[in-house]
Amino acid sequence: MLCLSRFCDSQTKGFRSYFIVSNLPNETRWETLPLPVDEQNRIHALLDQPFTYLGSGGWCYAFLGEDQKTILKFFKHEHLFLGSILRDFSFSSLLMKSPPWPKNTPYFQEFNFNSCALLYKEAKDRTGLLYLHLNKTKNLHKPVILIDNIGVRHTIDLDSTEFVVQKRAELLFEHIDRLAKENKINEVKKSLDDMIDCLLTLFKRGMRDLDLSLHHNYGYTEDGAITLDLSSFDKDETLMRPGNYRKELIVKTRWLSRFLNKNYPDLYIYFENRLSEIVENG
Repeated sequence: MLCLSRFCDSQTKGFRSYFIVSNLPNETRWETLPLPVDEQNRIHALLDQPFTYLGSGGWCYAFLGEDQKTILKFFKHEHLFLGSILRDFSFSSLLMKSPPWPKNTPYFQEFNFNSCALLYKEAKDRTGLLYLHLNKTKNLHKPVILIDNIGVRHTIDLDSTEFVVQKRAELLFEHIDRLAKENKINEVKKSLDDMIDCLLTLFKRGMRDLDLSLHHNYGYTEDGAITLDLSSFDKDETLMRPGNYRKELIVKTRWLSRFLNKNYPDLYIYFENRLSEIVENG
């Protein structure tokens, strides 16, 4: 039985539909302003397509829309993981009808919810975020079809889940590498400039990224550089001071500098010159 469970887990990449359903209550701190009617219709249209399993991170499962442009992310809920169910077994848990979340009990996803809400409200333009649904709703969304890693289709009630809709992006290093190999040097330079601008925008708005990685957390949409990872930000107004955001920029771009130095020395010189200009002149 254990071997079968592990085999299924490896084939589905750990995804289970009941992992994305929660018993969390609605909270005012995660409320978002209602979308204009035309924007709401746009989101409904984007969600009216099947989404295929793309991958998972520490806090979410990601699915790619049939249009190849839209990412649908669902939060993982630790209290519904197998270990939790075995410790406190009930058929209602298996049927995804768990009792209300106990009062005064910390949320597994609380920091991630706060981070997503912060970015949605204050840096939507640098996240590719299209829609955020952290509080449950009624009769607002149609069910969505998810296709897991082995092709099984799951019908999910979006009103009862916490999810994010985000633009698909090309990862930072892959984007730079592709343009450089296509000899589009001016476009690479514009992309590097835009990544610097993206980071400075976040810092100057007082948003600290607690994850130092750039490789898998930043990328590019047709609108420019964005942060793909929505779960690692916290409010820190000290970053708004010039001396602090300049230092943060140098630390944050360290691995990008190393990548350029190793693979594209001329672009490394360009990038370092741009960083020096910012450090010296602001």
